[in-house]
Amino acid sequence: MMGGYGIGMMAYGIIGWLLNLTMIGIVVFFTVKMAIKKSKVNH
Repeated sequence: MMGGYGIGMMAYGIIGWLLNLTMIGIVVFFTVKMAIKKSKVNH
């Protein structure tokens, strides 16, 4: 029982880490996109 629970927790941790990574990626992507738009408007 304990081993299965450990594997489940590990899988949950990996999924959570991937979700965090995806969220950061999306935020960075939009930040860069906005920065490029602003720099194009300014120049």
